[in-house]
Amino acid sequence: MLDELLPLLRTPTLHRPGLTVAGQHNVRRAPDGSLDTATLVGPGGDDPSVVVDGIWHAMGTGRRPRTLAQLSNVVPPTPQLYESVWRVRSLGLLSGRDFPIAEELRELDVALGDVDGAAVIDIGCSEGLYSRHLAHRGARPLAIDHSIPFLRRTRHRAQQARVGVAPIQAVAQQLPVLDGVLDGAVIGGTLNEIGDRRAALAELARVTKPGAPVFVMSLGRATSRIGQILQRGLGLTGIEFPDAQRTAAEFSTAGFEVVGQRVDGLVIRTILRRLT
Repeated sequence: MLDELLPLLRTPTLHRPGLTVAGQHNVRRAPDGSLDTATLVGPGGDDPSVVVDGIWHAMGTGRRPRTLAQLSNVVPPTPQLYESVWRVRSLGLLSGRDFPIAEELRELDVALGDVDGAAVIDIGCSEGLYSRHLAHRGARPLAIDHSIPFLRRTRHRAQQARVGVAPIQAVAQQLPVLDGVLDGAVIGGTLNEIGDRRAALAELARVTKPGAPVFVMSLGRATSRIGQILQRGLGLTGIEFPDAQRTAAEFSTAGFEVVGQRVDGLVIRTILRRLT
């Protein structure tokens, strides 16, 4: 999958187009044909970066995660148990109603529409739930996360599902993607712990095409006294809980139009369109 997406990508440090695979004789491929080991370079062979175990290491000069919430994503057992233990139950617990993943994915499908052949970015992909779902529908997903353990899980799950996903280590504030080339984007829960939200949303606007749809699932501010106390404590770990109004205002400032928003308990789902 990474091979066919190279024309949409740029080198991690110098941000140059024309990314190619260097030294084909040193390339190793997985049984499904995807890149397993390779070196990617820009024009003239500059700004090299590596693909190791199917993951493109494209952090460049991006700032490494520092908060406790971000660091927890690289420490076992979080990457290994996140989807099977927490993700399948979390929306029901946080919304206060029965909220299965299948319903969440149906909302995502409505938001993005037809994705057959579309290049779509999944920011903060964790184990790649959204990426796999979109790949099943014919999309070409870029699965972005700073956590190598999570990206290993993304690749493993994609291989099990026999779908094409491109796992990429990068931060949301510095994406190794050219300007205005992506057909859509999804963010599932990551916005609450992404760090510099303004920079991340500005970067998302940079890489998406005018009119591109975006689906965001995030958590809002608690209204109960106990919930507010818990959220203040979680704030010390780097997790933010802005209300729906602040979230919508941030999207607007970044260059997105809010075309739909649903709130159940703490769970906010927002549908956006990149402004022209």
